[in-house]
Amino acid sequence: MIGLVLVAVFLGTMLLVVAVYVAVNRRQLMAGDALRARLSPTVPDSIASSILKDERTSEIGALNRFLAGKEMTAVISNQLERAGSRRTVGEFVLISLLFAALGFLIGRKLGLLAAPLLAIAVGYIPYLNLKRKATARFKMFQAQLPEAIDMLVNAMKSGYSLQAAIKFAGDEMPEPLGPEFARVYDEQRLGMEMRNALLKLQERIDILDAKMFVTALLLQRETGGNLAEVLTNLATLMRERVGLRGHIDTLTAEPKMSAMVLAIMPLALFAIVTVVNRDYMSPLWTTPNGRLLSLYGLVSILFGYIVLRRIGQIDV
Repeated sequence: MIGLVLVAVFLGTMLLVVAVYVAVNRRQLMAGDALRARLSPTVPDSIASSILKDERTSEIGALNRFLAGKEMTAVISNQLERAGSRRTVGEFVLISLLFAALGFLIGRKLGLLAAPLLAIAVGYIPYLNLKRKATARFKMFQAQLPEAIDMLVNAMKSGYSLQAAIKFAGDEMPEPLGPEFARVYDEQRLGMEMRNALLKLQERIDILDAKMFVTALLLQRETGGNLAEVLTNLATLMRERVGLRGHIDTLTAEPKMSAMVLAIMPLALFAIVTVVNRDYMSPLWTTPNGRLLSLYGLVSILFGYIVLRRIGQIDV
């Protein structure tokens, strides 16, 4: 009950801050609305909006000023871009703080020492979710890249230039690779050097296949040669690596499954014993020492799971 009250107080405080911000900046917001109303009847939205990239990290001015220029902001922005997320850095930071606050409220029931530890652990969940999305997106890139290279080769054999072939692949390929190729074409069309546009593509798609693809294009631009033949051989190599990666995943399936089973077993045993004899297990959450032991057990299970998963990971 106390936890619910604290959560309600936290949410009420957030709403109060937003209300104060709106009240203080009422004139600026009204002026902006009036300006948009004057532009809307005569100018389409696509023209009225700025063509410049929005560099703000948050719609909240104070948070935007706090995050601007920070190294942490650049790291989070890079991870958001790799995961294909449309959230701003400010939104991500606020969500992480909300998770941390909830973890702190839950941890207070386990003891003063557990509260900050649980706040850090729960506050880290949004970042882990972002990494998971980025990993899934990179796997989709790996699956699509050989097909996209074949499309580039066929387009160049038909008489397209490299830039036109990239635009063609960007229009025809589905997400997530298609929009990335289209972005490369748009960037060089707006004045960026092709080399820099390709290097930015390599940064956004942080996988070995993309690095090989960009390196092949850059070397061909410097030294010349038959680009279609180079890309054809590269696509063949990528497909062979996919097959090898699948074979390795089959061989390493046992340690990955062992990590999952060993992590679930103590939790399942705890749940079963609690159902059978609740009084026997109750000291683990009713006494200070029991809470610390429970927290230690959860951290140990998590650490062991991560170590076993790392053993089964082999980069190809």
